[in-house]
Amino acid sequence: MNIGKTPEKRHPALECLLLLALAVVMRALFIGKTDLGGDESFSLYMAMQSVPDIVRLLCLGDNPPLWEILLHFWTKTFGVSEVAIRTLSLIFSALTIIPIYLLGEKHIHRFAGIAASLSYCFSTFSIYLAHECRVYSLIGFATASSVFLFVSCIHRPKTFKFVLLTLANLMLMYGHYLSVWIVVMEFLIALGINPIRKKIWKPYLIHAASLILLFAPMFPVLFARFFDSGLHGTWIAKTTSPEALYDFLWRMCNVPVTTVFAIGILVSSFIILIINIVKKTFSFGNTSILTLLWVVPLLVSFVLSYFTGFFLDRYFYFLFPVFHLSIAAYCLYLFPKRKPLGISMMALFAVAMAISCSPDSSTKRFSGWHSDIKPIVNQLVEAKEKENALVILPEYFDKQFTYYLDENHHIFRTQSEPSNYYVFRKYLLSQGYFYDYDYPKNNLTDYSKVVFPYHKDMPIKGLRENLENAGFHLEKEQDEHPFVVSYYVK
Repeated sequence: MNIGKTPEKRHPALECLLLLALAVVMRALFIGKTDLGGDESFSLYMAMQSVPDIVRLLCLGDNPPLWEILLHFWTKTFGVSEVAIRTLSLIFSALTIIPIYLLGEKHIHRFAGIAASLSYCFSTFSIYLAHECRVYSLIGFATASSVFLFVSCIHRPKTFKFVLLTLANLMLMYGHYLSVWIVVMEFLIALGINPIRKKIWKPYLIHAASLILLFAPMFPVLFARFFDSGLHGTWIAKTTSPEALYDFLWRMCNVPVTTVFAIGILVSSFIILIINIVKKTFSFGNTSILTLLWVVPLLVSFVLSYFTGFFLDRYFYFLFPVFHLSIAAYCLYLFPKRKPLGISMMALFAVAMAISCSPDSSTKRFSGWHSDIKPIVNQLVEAKEKENALVILPEYFDKQFTYYLDENHHIFRTQSEPSNYYVFRKYLLSQGYFYDYDYPKNNLTDYSKVVFPYHKDMPIKGLRENLENAGFHLEKEQDEHPFVVSYYVK
């Protein structure tokens, strides 16, 4: 539903440009302050493969190949430093402002476009993911673009819009499996809501057929991953409390105060909706579309997460742009006859997001894998060289450790053996470092000290027992959150 007329005097291009510049500045600050995370090093390693190998290897796991393919070509031009590889995420994160603004300005209200863009711009979690070389900023941009184009197609169907919608949805489908939710919801809305179906069913079916055809090679992988995750679970723990839903809203809203503010807006809007349905004054419009696009995926996924663990904030980051647009729309929805009150409320929420924003992502440990690695590497190097210690590494730590041990990042730059996971092991062994499964158990007598790091959530199993049986005892442990560095001596 469009609420009110946009003022005649407006400069949307200038407004959008200023918002985009603000988003770039907010995300450029502190971009290189944190060390490379474990998932980042995985993406970087994959990006060093050839494109066919990227596709083949990622089809064996939980990640579609689009991000690593883009990163493959990006690193060839800009290198593999932390700032270089994260800049690609920054670009997509900042560009998300454009479809958010356009959707708000054209299909809700001019001030909704500004307010939603500002609240997204000052989202701490969005900034954090802009500082991480992973796919999430890309799917946030693709979601915002898809929703804007979808709504635009409903109001004024044009061939070129459906072509762009197809490209945006392909980005979603080849970017992250869970973001397929947006495509599914658009399909249900387009063909399930009678007024919309009558208007766009022919071009939309062509769009849907094109998506099926172009994504056909990945359908077996998609089904296999969903089936395997549903049957065997994932590394993520199952949801056990409704608190997880509140925590997710907290991620969207920076701090508890703004989270409660947003919940108040959501509850009030729901009450008004029920009243309008009872009075038979409800009309299905743009606000309803936005609501279905983020509420249904979130609630259904939340319920399913009680049966299999997959409810992780970053995995559902694609809902963030739609959420911020919806909050702006709800503020106007609450005061249909007192528009200034609605505008004031959405402005207040945007200001609250700005005040509560923390652009320094090093102060927000949203992921235990995004930590200070260089101090740990320096500790282990010093222990090996000065104390003749045997250094044992968990296998999952190999890429991060190698990135900082090899200061020139030679292994990442010159990856020439396709899908050779052993290249890191070979390098580390050549430098005197061992994995947890191949350390020289029979030669422990050659060492008086053993040092090993482990992630608090994934300790090295069995190593302590082997060391104690060989006559070692724990000397000290250093907490390098989220890692622990253990020192064993005889």
